[in-house]
Formats: sequence, structure tokens, C-alpha cells
Amino acid sequence: MDKKHDAGDVEAAKQAPPRRGGCVRRGLLGCRDFWTGVTVIPTFVMVLIGLLVFGLVMESHILAYLPEVAVLNGIEEEVCSPRVLNMSSIEYHSGHRYYAALKEMDPPKPLTFRGKHTELCKEDKRAKMKYGYCLPISGRKDTPFCTAGDRTDLLSVRSPKSVCYASVLHMLLVEVYEELKASGNTPLITFGSLLGAVRNGSMIPFTEDTDIGVVERIRTRTAVREALWKKGYHMFFLTIWRVCVAPTHPLAARLYDPEMPLAKNYAVPYVDLYKMKKRVDGDWDIQELEGSNGRLVPGDKVEPFTQVTINGMPFDTVHDPDFFLTEAYGDDYMTPQQRTAAPNATEQANATTATK
Repeated sequence: MDKKHDAGDVEAAKQAPPRRGGCVRRGLLGCRDFWTGVTVIPTFVMVLIGLLVFGLVMESHILAYLPEVAVLNGIEEEVCSPRVLNMSSIEYHSGHRYYAALKEMDPPKPLTFRGKHTELCKEDKRAKMKYGYCLPISGRKDTPFCTAGDRTDLLSVRSPKSVCYASVLHMLLVEVYEELKASGNTPLITFGSLLGAVRNGSMIPFTEDTDIGVVERIRTRTAVREALWKKGYHMFFLTIWRVCVAPTHPLAARLYDPEMPLAKNYAVPYVDLYKMKKRVDGDWDIQELEGSNGRLVPGDKVEPFTQVTINGMPFDTVHDPDFFLTEAYGDDYMTPQQRTAAPNATEQANATTATK
């Protein structure tokens, strides 16, 4: 009976339909290559799309600062947009209300340079361009409109034509002075900056430059240049170190005058940085000074340093401002001698003593 039962079971098994599980396994195994291909293709497509998007972003980033060709009234001309610094990402050295107001402003409008002004998009050439890389600023120097010009005026400028040089110079003076201090240098207000402070506690309204003396030399000069660059300033060397507003400055769109040519030497607002060195005999050798003893000033007229105020802000300067200004400008230094035009290169050597 047992054997018969076993045989019946075998026969029944032969006649039974095949198991579904085996079919599913075979189907999955047989379709493995298909599913692998289906998975790989979307992955490949996603990677390809990612690379394409990255390439487009990088190309847009690069092309944004390179000249393009535009057609205006049938005439082709190059156009470009410079990189403009984001105010919220800049670190300043004080909590002055000006910086707070600056960071609360709307993001700067993108600038568009045309024709010869497209040179201002070439950041890598700024060292060779010197004054040519400075932002073209027309500026006003008339009084009483520009009397007591202050950097806060620039926050509400309506037109590039209404910008006062004195306001831009005040902005340059404060930020360059602060950067020198923060980097371990010893800046002193000298020449025209000191003259404006002594006359009326403000910037001279009708000059295109402001002056800072630096004791010994500019320490960590590369770091200072980079720090100023990150704030939107162009520091360059032309007989002495100088600083002007760069096209990347957060306020560039408010200050830029498209009707001005590329800046020529001494024809934009800028800072002069003069070297002041103490000699072994105690006298001070002050670069560019043409006094009764040439460039030399007695030590007790320079040290210990004192302070003056410009627009209510304190700045270090020489111990005896009256002596220094008399040596630099003569006994009548309190009487303004208004400059009628920007100096050319040959006149610049005498500009500090003849036109303040």
C-alpha cells in the first residue's frame, strides 16, 4: 500500500501545473539586464543634465564680465557688466551708522559698460591700468553745495551729476584709514586732509584728492591691497601708492558717470599715501613735503601724535598741525586757493603745496 501510495503521489505531481514562484524567479532573473539598463539610463541622463547646467552657470558667470557686441542704431559696440560686491558680505572695521545703512540698502543695480569703458570689466589688468581702472566719476566741487561733504550723502544720490567729490573723498579717507589701522599700520592725516580738518573740520570741497601719511612704510601691503579690493577699492602705484573707487564698489551704480572718459591721471577722487620716516637724529622725513628744510620736520613737531576731527570723526595727525601746514602751504594756509582744473602729470609734484 505504501508503494502504491508513493507512485500515486508521483503521478499526481507530474500532472500538477508548474509552480508560479519558479516562473517569477525566472522572469526576474531573465529580466535583470533589462532593469539594469532602465536604471543606468536615467542615472546617465541626470549626470548629463547636471554637467550641462553646471557648464551653463559657469559660462554665464564668465561671460557676464567679458565684452559682448551689441547693436545700437545700426552701430556695433562692445558691452559688459562688471562684478559688483554684495554689501551684506563686506566686513567693516566699525559699527558706524553709515555701514548699517549701507547694508540695509537694496542690492546694487547691475552696471553696463559700453565701448572703451568695457576695459573696466578686466579686473586682471587693473594693476597696469592704474588710474584707468578707477570708476569714472564726474563730481561737483562747487560751494556751498559741496561744503562739508560726507560719505552719508552718497546713500541718497539722485544722479551721478549731483555727486560731490568731497563726499567720495570722505568715504575713501575713512575706509583707507580704517584699513591701515586694522592691518597694524600707523596712518596720520596730512596735507590737504589736515588742512580741511583745521580750517572747518571737514573735507576741502574743491579738490580731487585726500592725503594720508603712513609711518615708516605700509606693512603687509599685499594684505592691505586685497582687503581694500574686497571693499571695492583699487590700490595702485604711480610714484606713490594711491587708492580710488573701483568699478566693483557697492555704490558704483550711483557714482558712475557713463559720459565721462576712462579716468586720466589725477582726474578722479583718490587718496595719496605718503611715507613718513623718523631719522636717527630725531627729525622726520616726510615724502612730498617742500618746507623750509626740504622734507625734514623736527621730531617734536611730529611726536607725540595728536588728533583732529573730520565730519565729527577723530583721526591721528602730527603733534603740531599749525607748524606742518605752514611748512606745506605757507603762512596764509587758512585762505583757500581753489583749483580750477585737475593737474597733469608734470604739475602733480607741486600740487600738494600750490592748490589747496
